[in-house]
Amino acid sequence: MYAVIDTETTGLLPSHRHRVIEIAVVLLDARGRVEHEWVTLLNPQRDLGPQHIHGILTADVLAAPEFGDIARQLGQLLAGRMVVGHNVEFDLGFLRAEFARLGFAVPLITERSMCTMALAGYLYPGAKRTLGACCAAAGISIEGWHSALADTRATAELFGQYLQSFPAPPPWQWAYEEIRGLRWPALPGSDVPPTVRPVHAGGRHGWMSRLVDQLPRVPEPPQADSYLALLDMILANREITAADADQLVQAATDLGLTRSQVDELHRYYVSALAGASWDGGQITPEQRSDLDRVAVMLGHRASDVDDALLRASAGRYVVPPRPGANGFPLGSTLVFTGDMVEPREVWWDRAVAAGFLPQEFVRPDTTFVVAADVDSLSVKARAARDLNIPIISTEDFRRLIPPEPQRRAG
Repeated sequence: MYAVIDTETTGLLPSHRHRVIEIAVVLLDARGRVEHEWVTLLNPQRDLGPQHIHGILTADVLAAPEFGDIARQLGQLLAGRMVVGHNVEFDLGFLRAEFARLGFAVPLITERSMCTMALAGYLYPGAKRTLGACCAAAGISIEGWHSALADTRATAELFGQYLQSFPAPPPWQWAYEEIRGLRWPALPGSDVPPTVRPVHAGGRHGWMSRLVDQLPRVPEPPQADSYLALLDMILANREITAADADQLVQAATDLGLTRSQVDELHRYYVSALAGASWDGGQITPEQRSDLDRVAVMLGHRASDVDDALLRASAGRYVVPPRPGANGFPLGSTLVFTGDMVEPREVWWDRAVAAGFLPQEFVRPDTTFVVAADVDSLSVKARAARDLNIPIISTEDFRRLIPPEPQRRAG
């Protein structure tokens, strides 16, 4: 009755020509019992993207089939079954795109699928968002983190537990009956043997990832968790590259999120990360640096992290002295870009007076950029994004440098 799926991909968006590089399917009967498992690596004919997350090497996929080689097998596994996944919209979007590249439209309908991330929030208000957190709450271990089969097995077991909370037949039986009657096209491919990832493969699950597992779901707007799940994936590497930022903008657009909604979600995310990090009662300088960097990359300030930590610790957190803007230490180099209300020379003098080292042009050693418009497409702003250099607004820079002495009226 059910086909539980998970994919590993070269990036976040099929619209950015990202591809599936591993797919796993676990078939379940109506009671959630396992009937069959299938998994294979795929050769995407392109670079593999965030290998630090999925742990798949180029050598692993050189002899693997391409998607067209396994399309028929995959279609046979999915046809007539209700698809289940954790943040299932992500996986379905990639599979629809892969079939579309072959010239086929397939009946993989998000609204007729089951999402364990959504079910967790429905069954357990206050439930966390990530698969790891949901499984931990249910007493389910994940062996082989960020491999498609390990995640699919865990999702299948999680869904099996959730099924017990519903009567038989479940409330979505009508949707299953509809899916069962949908016709699939005659797909290409052959019975090629699957390629299974070597034992060395497997992504890292570091401090930031463990922190992300503690973040709760966000019910409003309805697209919030889908967007934040992408942000969770990106931050496994503790940073957001220029390419990641572009994908997030596109993802927000695809999900119908407004700029103000995204800004609010980023504000929540920074606050929630900081609050979760205080759970242990202490934060190392490296961890604090990670939090500050995430805040800046999401368009917020280190002072926002201070505020969140003070709230989480009931005032026990001691704010470290940071005399630079957004936590950048004195002596940091910066570049100004854009037409500002006050002359550039005024801003230059302020930076020097505050202990910074202004530069005319963006270089690899530039610490940050101050822009009249943080979304600027200037040469300097584009260079900063290419080098993963943070860009902050003039308002933020003014707020976080020592105030200028007021002149007394004559």
